[in-house]
Amino acid sequence: MSKKARTGHHEHQDSERALAKNTAAEARAKAAVRDVQSVAAKTRGMQQKAQSKRG
Repeated sequence: MSKKARTGHHEHQDSERALAKNTAAEARAKAAVRDVQSVAAKTRGMQQKAQSKRG
């Protein structure tokens, strides 16, 4: 049975659920990018600190 054949008044609910999943996925992706950037900044700071001690 195709999805079109059995969708009734639940169609709106499905789209809301899909939208919620999408926004949650976007939020996770943004958080992951933020974590990577903060780690990169931290390691850069550590490298600069080590460089200043050496030089």
